[in-house]
Amino acid sequence: MLSDTPANRALLIAKQWPEPASTAAGRRTLDILDLLSDAGYTIEIASPAQPTPFQAHTGYSEHQIEVNDSSFDDWVRALDPTLVIYDRFMMEEQFGWRVRAQCPRAVTLLDTSDFHSLREARHLALKTGQPLNLFHPVAEREIAAMARCDLTIMISRVEMDLLKNHFGLPDWQLHYLPFLVREMPQPNLLPGFAEREHVAMIGGFKHAPNRDAVSWFAEAVWPQLRALLPGVECHVYGAYADHAMQRFHNPKAGLRIIGRTDDALATLARYRLNLAPLRFGAGQKGKILDGWLAGTPTITTPIGAESMADDDAWGYPLTEEPDQFAKIAADIYQNQERWQTVQDAGTRALVSGFSHAPHARDLIERVASVTADLDAHRNRNIWGRILRRTEHRAEEFMSRWIEAKNQLPGNG
Repeated sequence: MLSDTPANRALLIAKQWPEPASTAAGRRTLDILDLLSDAGYTIEIASPAQPTPFQAHTGYSEHQIEVNDSSFDDWVRALDPTLVIYDRFMMEEQFGWRVRAQCPRAVTLLDTSDFHSLREARHLALKTGQPLNLFHPVAEREIAAMARCDLTIMISRVEMDLLKNHFGLPDWQLHYLPFLVREMPQPNLLPGFAEREHVAMIGGFKHAPNRDAVSWFAEAVWPQLRALLPGVECHVYGAYADHAMQRFHNPKAGLRIIGRTDDALATLARYRLNLAPLRFGAGQKGKILDGWLAGTPTITTPIGAESMADDDAWGYPLTEEPDQFAKIAADIYQNQERWQTVQDAGTRALVSGFSHAPHARDLIERVASVTADLDAHRNRNIWGRILRRTEHRAEEFMSRWIEAKNQLPGNG
């Protein structure tokens, strides 16, 4: 374990200020910062994004930074972090070369939240009907960022296997960290079957898989499910519901786009079912975790189930066929015994895969191990060393060009 000393300073460079009430990624980010704080790190958060009224009040030091601006160099050198975390590969591209130049002994972590390029590849395959192509330019950028970092935190074992078997990343550059649950739910203290009604969906609308899920559900699944459950409504929650999503709001048909909720668990605990009809995506799904935590049986697809629990651990067959999805949801909604079986399956998945203490301990020990033998760790990373050489520093020189351009008269 790391000693409890201010010398251990962690800097998160975030694409957006964490919004834990809006996105599962925001909650995961704060979980990581909190476990580092528990281990003795002083926490700093920096982002080039504009503040929002929904960002978390973390209690940690927060800093506004600029892309393509060398003022960051002086700032980060003075801060002198011992650990730097990039919360997306784009942040490593923008700031990684600056951190390496100013703080060469800082251990660097990339937290992907999900394998971004896998999600993009699945989205493209769904839109075009073409076979899945994992080897595309976004994948090249994301994997290059992984190679340049000392360690990459992955939220999905499926994606870790993909990185090792298809892209050749070694085990010692990857670390598995799922969503973390400090307190497991007690279903007997939550509303029971008879106390709940209607079905819900939840997920921020800035996330493309959530937008597609609502569209597909509204057009292909809900008419069938509504016919099987007359009088039952579906209420859709999520931050940033724009006009394109509001067009599915149809109270007469029982489908309501509600929008943001400040307390996902309290909201979901009122409903009999939580629906997650995802057709593409990556990583673990916060909406499914929230359903389990609220004791609300969750009906999802194979993509939704991926990395959350084994296919046979849900209490029902996984499907992406609209009619089968509707029939399964209707049966579980009406059958208390099946409902209880699915609720129990969610609780077991939480306990077996998402307990905070062991995963937090493993991450801290892994970071400590890398820190203690940093030179040897980096010497093994030959591809990272190659990518950091001058001829492979395209992001750095593009940033320098933009900064120089911005300093020309008339471009200020």
